[in-house]
Amino acid sequence: MPSRSEKQLYPVCCVRWAAAVLAAWMILVQPLSAWAGPVTGREYDVKIGFIYNFAKFVTWPQEADEKDPGTLVLCYVADDPSITVFQKLDGKTIRDRKIKVVAFQDGTCIEQSHIIFFATQDKARIQEILEQARGRGILTIGEVDGFTSWGGVINFFEELKRLRFKVNLTAARREGLKMSSQLLGSAQIVEEGDE
Repeated sequence: MPSRSEKQLYPVCCVRWAAAVLAAWMILVQPLSAWAGPVTGREYDVKIGFIYNFAKFVTWPQEADEKDPGTLVLCYVADDPSITVFQKLDGKTIRDRKIKVVAFQDGTCIEQSHIIFFATQDKARIQEILEQARGRGILTIGEVDGFTSWGGVINFFEELKRLRFKVNLTAARREGLKMSSQLLGSAQIVEEGDE
């Protein structure tokens, strides 16, 4: 039979365990915006998974496919170009094409890219690069309000603590990108200027 002191310890242990479980649960269910900050960690791991799947369900125009045959170039625009989180996609294969991940460099990135992901909140820089990329068959992906209204193709947003995305069909058509019904069925569809 447990002693009186053992009976008193049991409820304290249960309370501590329950508090630890509750704290862990609160961390896991925080909205993605609570993780905002440097381009690292859980938020960008999730976005990388989305980007990989976007690439699986998009067909590029012939001139874009000829940029670098056998390769799918993902260029990322970030405030800190030395970040490594996007390298997780480097070397992965989609339809017999290897993904090559590069940090943005003026001029050369736009010339060779199939995908440009904007991991920055610098709206002026985003708009400038979008203008340079216009009409080159590039899938542009962002994460700031207004991205699709400036001509970006896909924009991440948060709704009810879940990561979702918008597709600007006007921009996709202009870039000659064909998107599968599987991709469009999961998206919020907008036309340019709707956002």
